Amino acid sequence: MSRDDRASEREFFRRIADGRLTPGEFAEFEQRLLSDSELRKRYVRAMNLEANLYESFNGPVDESSLHAHPRGSWRPLWMTMSVIGAVLTTAAVLFVGFLWRPQSAPVPPESAPVQTGMVAAPFRKPEPVAVVTQVRGIDVPASTGLRPGTSVEPGILKIPQGEVQIEFLNGAQLNLAGPAELHIFSVEAATLVAGRAAVRIPKGARGFILNTPDAAIIDLGTEFTASVGESGTSEVHVVDGEVEVSLLGDDGNTLTSRRLLENKSLRVRHEPIGLEDIAPPSSSLPAIHEQKSSPLVATGKYVDAVRAAQPLIYWRFENLVDGRVPNEVGPQWSAVIHADPDDESGIVIRDGVARFTPTLTQIHRIEADQPIAGLNREDFTIEFWATVDYFHWATFVAVIPDEDREIDRHLNLIEFPYQSALIYSPGSFRFLHRDPPGENGGINLFSNGGCTPGFWHHIAVVKTLTELKLYLDGRLVRRLAETFEPDDSAYRFNVGSLDTNRVDRALAGAIDELAVYMHALSDDEILAHYRAQRATDERP
Repeated sequence: MSRDDRASEREFFRRIADGRLTPGEFAEFEQRLLSDSELRKRYVRAMNLEANLYESFNGPVDESSLHAHPRGSWRPLWMTMSVIGAVLTTAAVLFVGFLWRPQSAPVPPESAPVQTGMVAAPFRKPEPVAVVTQVRGIDVPASTGLRPGTSVEPGILKIPQGEVQIEFLNGAQLNLAGPAELHIFSVEAATLVAGRAAVRIPKGARGFILNTPDAAIIDLGTEFTASVGESGTSEVHVVDGEVEVSLLGDDGNTLTSRRLLENKSLRVRHEPIGLEDIAPPSSSLPAIHEQKSSPLVATGKYVDAVRAAQPLIYWRFENLVDGRVPNEVGPQWSAVIHADPDDESGIVIRDGVARFTPTLTQIHRIEADQPIAGLNREDFTIEFWATVDYFHWATFVAVIPDEDREIDRHLNLIEFPYQSALIYSPGSFRFLHRDPPGENGGINLFSNGGCTPGFWHHIAVVKTLTELKLYLDGRLVRRLAETFEPDDSAYRFNVGSLDTNRVDRALAGAIDELAVYMHALSDDEILAHYRAQRATDERP
C-alpha cells in the first residue's frame, strides 16, 4: 500500500469514527471488512487507538501537532496495537454483523451439526491504568480533564512544557517533563517517545517496563530517569537501585542488554549497535515529587455536624494530653500512640493530623485506651478522613475482639488493599465484616476505585443487624443486605496497622477527624458531613 493509499484509508477510518459514512458506503465497507483479514486488522488498530484517545483525554489528538519521529519511534506502539488487533479481529466482525444483521434470520434445522468455535466479546471501554497525582507549570484547559485525580486509560499523553506526574495502579510512579510524549499501554508498560521522564518503583511494583524508541528499561527495584532526544537517541540514568537496559531490534527482541547500577548512565546506540557508558547528566533531570498531603483543616461546620450526631469517640488529633489524643466528646476512649514519640518514621501528631510512616521492624499504631463494650450489639458507624502517600496495602482501622491477645481475629477491617489475591478494581477502599470475628473469610465491600494518593478522602462504614454500607466522599458506593448476629463482646479499636502483632499492611499516609457512633448514620447525614467540609464537591 502506497503512502497516499494509507493516508486515504486513515481519512476513511476517521469518517467512520465520526459517523460520516453514507449507508451505501458502509455497506460496501462491510463486505470488504468481512473478506479482507488485513483490512480488519488495520481497522481494529485504528478504531482502538481512536477510542483510547477520545475516552482517555476527552478529545481527539491533533495529528498535525505530532512531530516527526526518528526511525523506529512508532514501532513499540504499533507492535502493541497489532497484538490488540489480532485479539479483537473476530470481535470487530461479529460486532459489525450484529449491528447491521437482518431483523430475522433463518433458524437452522435441528439436525444441523453443532459448530465448534469461539464467540469474541464485544468492544468495551478500556480500564484505567493510572491516575494523575500532580500537574506543574502547565495551563491545562478544563476540557482535557488533565488534573490531579484524573483517571488515565491507555493512550497518548503529550505536554508542551511543565510536568505531569502519574501513578500507575501497580504502584509505579512516573513524572513526565515537557516537551514530551508518552504512550501508555498498561499498568506495567509505557513508551517515552520524546522528552524526559523519571520513574520510581516502590517495593511490590517491580517489573514495570519503560520503553524508548529503540530500547526497553526493565525495573529491578529502583528509581531512574530516561530521555529521548530529537534524533531519537535514548539515555538512561539510575538514581537508586538498578535496571536492565535492552537495545531492541526491528523485530522487538533484545539485540544486546546491560544491567545498569546506581549513579551510572548510558546511551543507546543503534549504529553501531551498543550501549555506551556516559558521564551522569549535568543538566537538571526530572524527579519524582513526594505525595504527602497537606494537613486537613476541618471546618467549624464539619466539627459541629459530627458533634451533633453524638459520636461515642471523636479523635481530632489537634493536640496531645499526657501523651494521648483526647476524646473530644467524653473522658473515656482517648487514643494511645504505640510508637516512639521522637521517631519521625513512626507516628507523628502534627498540624492537626496523625501521620503514619511505617518501618519493616516496628509496629506503629494508635489504639483506644480501653475496649468498646457492646460495639457489635446492634448498629454502629465509623467515619474518618484519610490519605495514602502511594499505592500500597494499608490498614486504616482494625476492630479486634478484646479476648484475642496472641492471635488477632477481626470483626472489621477498613483498608486500602493492594496486590492481594482478592478480586477488586485497583485503587479501591475495602470494608470487611466478619460475623463471627475470625482470621479469614467474611464479607467484603469495595469502593470500585476512587483513591488518589496525596488527596484526602472521606470514608464512612455503617453496620446494622440487616445490612452493610460503604461510603466514599459522601456517596453510598456499596450496600449489601444481610442478617448478622449481635453480640455483647468488647472490641479493641486499632488505627494504622493490621493488628498488634504484625508489621505488614501498615499505613503510609495520614488520618484525621475519626469518629465512632453507636448507631447508624443515614445517607443524608454522611453526605451532609462531607459537604460541611467540602462546600463544593472537590473530589479529584
